[in-house]
Amino acid sequence: MKNKVLYISFTSMMEALGASQVLNYLYGLATNFEFYLISLEKTDNFFDAKKKQKLQEIMSLKGIQWYPLLYRSGLKGYIVNFYKVRSLAKQIIINNKITLIHCRSYMPTIIAYSLQKQNKKINYIFDTRGFWFDEQTDVGSWSRSGFVYRFAKKLEKKLYLSASHVVMLSIYGKETIQKNELFNGGDKLTNITVIPTCVDLNKFQINKNFVEKNRLVVGYVGTAIGWYDFELTAKVLSIIKKRLAFDLLIFNSGQHNYIKKELAKYEITDYRLETVPFDNMAERMQEIDISLFFIHPFFSKRASAATKLGELLATGIPVITNANVGDHEYYIDKYSVGKIIDVNKINDYDFVEIISKLNNVKCKKKCREVAEKYFSLNNGIESYKNIYQQLLIKV
Repeated sequence: MKNKVLYISFTSMMEALGASQVLNYLYGLATNFEFYLISLEKTDNFFDAKKKQKLQEIMSLKGIQWYPLLYRSGLKGYIVNFYKVRSLAKQIIINNKITLIHCRSYMPTIIAYSLQKQNKKINYIFDTRGFWFDEQTDVGSWSRSGFVYRFAKKLEKKLYLSASHVVMLSIYGKETIQKNELFNGGDKLTNITVIPTCVDLNKFQINKNFVEKNRLVVGYVGTAIGWYDFELTAKVLSIIKKRLAFDLLIFNSGQHNYIKKELAKYEITDYRLETVPFDNMAERMQEIDISLFFIHPFFSKRASAATKLGELLATGIPVITNANVGDHEYYIDKYSVGKIIDVNKINDYDFVEIISKLNNVKCKKKCREVAEKYFSLNNGIESYKNIYQQLLIKV
């Protein structure tokens, strides 16, 4: 008989992120564990009965019981989301005698923490995905001196110290906690495992037909807003274009007007901008020779790991990006699978020389090796499996 796990995610299972960073893991883990999955689905997806039923059937075949709830936005929506998920989670726990909750990010963890206060038998995994409370101050939603942030930080300490296990995306994030830079008392935490955003290496494959060519394809993959600094990307592209001819290929959904505006600002008019379904992304990425992206290096980004980094490296694509974001600097600098750029000195770089060192078969093979060592989905599944088994043995 399989041990039962309740998995709570405010991330949609019907979108690329949920498919990549939740379902890929659960499909592998479902061989050993029985999952009850609660997720919040945005309106278009939630009321797409055909799409939802198809995914429900796939999960059912894998042994996963899925409970999709409608996501509501705004402050009132957050409150409704919280209580609806908490009420359903409590019901599932009682009906199925569940003692382990896997919480993806902060809000699910707050729910698990509140349920644990009522039922001491409950253990929860705090799968952080980042420093969410500090993200709110980094984007200007909260003030660091305000009551909301100060209250949240007190709660944050309790969430970490009450967790049976903590999962971080980066070593940098783990060190930040254990050096008491996130909250006082973090040095007491020894139950932290680092599992970066992993990749299905069978799906994301290196282009075996790659040949070195004079006119390369520079690619940008994914969102261009939020934490991503696409204006800086456009600026760097304009600098490169002055000395090196290249084809620009952008895969993005939802922000085409913004991207066009930023590129036009830097007089970049020759490019392809496409929306690519997640199922086709791995194949289409093989068209790219080198990729670049920049992330605002806020304090909260220490705990981050861009999903696209693992996917790009797995496809044999070197990456040009900035420092102070998760462990990006460690992977790229240590293994020479790209270039870390000081965003304050972009005019000082010889991008022709940088690209010439990256655009070759040897570098592409090295990218794949790094992906296999650090971003393997199978390794990620095994890490979660070990955590589950340790916690369920204690029950």
